[in-house]
Amino acid sequence: MAELQPTPLIQPFFKKVLPYLHLMRLHRPIGTWLCLLPALWGLSLGAPTFSIKHITLFIIGAVLVRGAGCTINDIWDQRLDAHVERTKLRPLAMGHLSTQRAFLFFCVQMLLASIILFQLNRQVILMGVLVVIPIIIYPLLKRYTYWPQIFLGIIFNWGCLMGWLVHHEKLSSEIILLYVGCVFWTVGYDTIYAFQDYKDDLVYGVKSSALKIGYAYAHPFTLFCYTGFLVCLCVAAALKQHFFLCAGLVLLTPWIYTRITKTQNLSPHACYQFFLWNQTLGLIIWGFILASKCVW
Repeated sequence: MAELQPTPLIQPFFKKVLPYLHLMRLHRPIGTWLCLLPALWGLSLGAPTFSIKHITLFIIGAVLVRGAGCTINDIWDQRLDAHVERTKLRPLAMGHLSTQRAFLFFCVQMLLASIILFQLNRQVILMGVLVVIPIIIYPLLKRYTYWPQIFLGIIFNWGCLMGWLVHHEKLSSEIILLYVGCVFWTVGYDTIYAFQDYKDDLVYGVKSSALKIGYAYAHPFTLFCYTGFLVCLCVAAALKQHFFLCAGLVLLTPWIYTRITKTQNLSPHACYQFFLWNQTLGLIIWGFILASKCVW
């Protein structure tokens, strides 16, 4: 809990606020980026022009929804988190916050997110409402299935569909393919991420795709996921003649496959660095989408 350091002037206030900032993972924005980027892809592909207003709304929304998701996750997992090396310093696991305060904070974040949501059109609002229950129940899935990563991919990339619907009345084959590709992407990077907790998950009976496939099949499975990701994005781009985006994805392919091989030992550090790298990958793809729209 030492990542965020206050000045002496605001230290008393900061001490009270710090557990909430950690609860929503503001000190680790990678999750927000990975939630936001598919939304920006869908928004940018669907938009006739570049819109600062909509990008700003989606950024704020991503921070709040990801923060709410982390909060409800920690509420469900607080007893387990206290025993896992990677999570034992979380506020609820350490007893720095009560469950009641954490749940109230979750409700506040969701309320603020709904205010952002209601700035958009009816289709987007409906899509936003549909994802609330899945966000709440997602943390429970790791108790019952080895594939919570698939469910995470469905939820985490929902903003891709919402971004498209900002400027369209209904979903098209292009955006559905993009969304499916994003699900492949999330399953790939989150499976590698899950290998950080492989030994702890075995001890405490937590299920994940990492446990299901094991170390022997980690790289083939990750290559499969990223291949599905690239194919879906390329086909989606080709359907709308975004050939600059297609070319960009082809150019990125050797770099992506090379980066996957660098997680060879599947150490916690290597897995986390690979997870972080996906932010850079996502931003580059967004840049190709913006450039492709300009060229087209």
